[in-house]
Amino acid sequence: MRKLWITICLSVAVCAATAQIKTGLEYNKFLNMEGTAYTVASVMSWSKLGKAVKSNLLFINTSTGDTRMIDFAEGARLNGLTQIRIESLGINLLLLVARTVDLNEKKGIGWQDPQQIFLLSPDGETKKQLTEDNFYVSTWSINQQTGTLIVAGYLDVNKNRKKDKDESSEILLFDLQTMKQKQSIRIDESVDSDE
Repeated sequence: MRKLWITICLSVAVCAATAQIKTGLEYNKFLNMEGTAYTVASVMSWSKLGKAVKSNLLFINTSTGDTRMIDFAEGARLNGLTQIRIESLGINLLLLVARTVDLNEKKGIGWQDPQQIFLLSPDGETKKQLTEDNFYVSTWSINQQTGTLIVAGYLDVNKNRKKDKDESSEILLFDLQTMKQKQSIRIDESVDSDE
């Protein structure tokens, strides 16, 4: 009886361990970078249990066939790829919205963790994270005239994955030419509007 029990326990342990082995890659989306020879693919690795294990971006030079893989943290979720092309300002970038940080460092990256905004060059050589790890992005927009990225959200100062009373909403302005923050505008939600 004891040998049967040990055999069953070992079988369960082996099955659980093999369930975590990566079973393959899935190419979620291709984005052709206009004005360049590059196409970007988002790549996701899955376990046998259907859990996202790894997310990457693959930059493909369609003229030469050369590739460059950009890795993100285990369990990262790449949510959106957008090309920003403003010819008059010499801007041609890839904007990525992704969850790449387990904010409370407990159960891996999930839907309650904040999204970060990254800018990448069309060939993947340059990658810059614009928003802080604990900044919850709610929406963003591009001003084509000035080459400014406008990001709305709030900074989760105590990293408890929720907006507390002392955490104000903010609007961040980023210069797309320099990939640097220009300004931060705090929104005091207790301000009364004139009637």
